Amino acid sequence: MKLINVEPKDNYILRIFLDDDSIIDFDVKAELDRIPCYKPLYEYALFKTVKFKNKRIYWSDQYDFHLDQILERGQPVVSNNSSH
Repeated sequence: MKLINVEPKDNYILRIFLDDDSIIDFDVKAELDRIPCYKPLYEYALFKTVKFKNKRIYWSDQYDFHLDQILERGQPVVSNNSSH
């Protein structure tokens, strides 16, 4: 499973798109509260510069999250396109 896109949303949520068509909303604010050294990401301009590569989202070498963390702590997004 790999990341194919990441979109910064309001309230420090990252919407993560995976290559298996799943979508995860990852609440970065909860992680900022939990990991004190990540507090600079509260700067919204910095938060919005998020990048991704393979199984990692990152802002710099200091601030990153691995896909395992995202899957463990994120919330699946239910697509409106699902067949009924």
